[in-house]
Amino acid sequence: MSRSIWVWPVGARVDLDRIAVRTRPRGAWEGLDLGFAMARTWFLPLWRLWWWTALPTAVICLFLTGFRADLWLLALWWLKPLNEGPLLLWASRALFGESLGWRRFPETWRAGWPRRLWPYLLWRRIGMRRSFLMPLTLLEGLSGQAARERRRVMNDGGGVPFWLTLVGYHFEVILWMSLLLAVFFLVPAELPRLDLVSAVTGEGSWASWVGVLAYLLVFSVIAPFYVCAGFALYLTRRTDLEAWDLELAFREARDRRSEPAGLEPKGRFLGLLAAIAILPLVVPPDVQARPHPSLDPDQARALIQDVLAGPDFGSTMETAYWAPIERGDEPAEDSPVLPAGLPSFLRLSARVLKWLLLVGAVGVVVWLSLRMSRDWRPWRGRRARPDRRPPSPARALETSAHGIELAEVPTAVRACLQAEDRRGALALLYRASLTHLETLGPPVPDGATEGECLAAAVRNLPRSALGPLEPLTRAWQRLAYAHQEPSLELLEALLLAWCRWTQDAGASAP
Repeated sequence: MSRSIWVWPVGARVDLDRIAVRTRPRGAWEGLDLGFAMARTWFLPLWRLWWWTALPTAVICLFLTGFRADLWLLALWWLKPLNEGPLLLWASRALFGESLGWRRFPETWRAGWPRRLWPYLLWRRIGMRRSFLMPLTLLEGLSGQAARERRRVMNDGGGVPFWLTLVGYHFEVILWMSLLLAVFFLVPAELPRLDLVSAVTGEGSWASWVGVLAYLLVFSVIAPFYVCAGFALYLTRRTDLEAWDLELAFREARDRRSEPAGLEPKGRFLGLLAAIAILPLVVPPDVQARPHPSLDPDQARALIQDVLAGPDFGSTMETAYWAPIERGDEPAEDSPVLPAGLPSFLRLSARVLKWLLLVGAVGVVVWLSLRMSRDWRPWRGRRARPDRRPPSPARALETSAHGIELAEVPTAVRACLQAEDRRGALALLYRASLTHLETLGPPVPDGATEGECLAAAVRNLPRSALGPLEPLTRAWQRLAYAHQEPSLELLEALLLAWCRWTQDAGASAP
């Protein structure tokens, strides 16, 4: 079958007798309801056709994006018009009663990717009227000046296509978040839970791939409703422009007149003569027409006035309303008179106030820019303010230019304990543990939390090489976040375990 069967040229005869919906004038919002009803009726075949089109594209984009979940989702989102074209063509055929099964899916797929679809992948991709204007490209086959004029005429129907696209984007996000929350809450606590933050903003983790696949599923669910709603808006606008409802009504009237009349012309003539012969016998004599005596024009005028004055022809109604009282040109006695120079002074004051506000706004913008430039200087290091606090053993690793030796850490920790500075002792011991951890091999990323540092150590080191890192991390978390100071006995035990840990690591080093 040639691809010309898919085209609806402007002004060409459309077989409205086979259309599956009632052709009548509709508002734009009622046209949206019609499109949603069509999508509900044809959802399963449209959904299968969407996957038939999207799966090859998804596989190709997966290799082109280097298996990066975020870039893969962005590529699929940008190529959505490729998946919507076959759906539009399938709906345009099903609207006129054509059965399009699995065997015709490849044909629909090829016909839905013409060269005219390229603008919807380039400069018209972010347009908010895509579903409404795509039938002009795929069904009417217009291009050049004719297509631009046709789009101008079709766009005069209102802003409902814009709202359709905007609400469709919001429904995609809502349905996507609902799927992620359903997976998060329905998975038992004993199994690995989905990290919602990683599913939304993560990169490379399994949670991010779950989020991307959920969004792809949302694409497939929203696409039939979006395409059918835009197609219904196109049908509504074309019905208004070309009066399809009147054409269909005239066709029905023509079909009714073309039915068999039942009597031949000769029989109808004989019936008419019989009716004329029987009429004087049926009508009573008092009802038959009698000549009316001629009336004088004055009498006829008076009779007409009497008839019009009757209750059947007219009535009088009184209406009360407020109207301004007419006044003379004289000014009011007590009307206030402004000084002669006051209006000019007020205008000058308003102008000065306007410029003062403008200068103040510019000054605030300049001040904020200076503050931001001082806080963010990628080309030069930020100058550190001099620290005027007295030196403390707890800050030995911070204040030293090159840090302190690990052998000096026990002395500094005991000095903090003698000064009853448990927080300083635990902080110094924890930072020294992180320094020692870096020497063992596991990289500690910048900005990592305590839990992330411990998780990195557990993944990359054997259990015997962790030493007191786990209890030390727990003690520091309780102190930093719950404000629970450790006991002196616990600190002494942690210090002894830390010393054995560093000595064992130094002894095992080559």
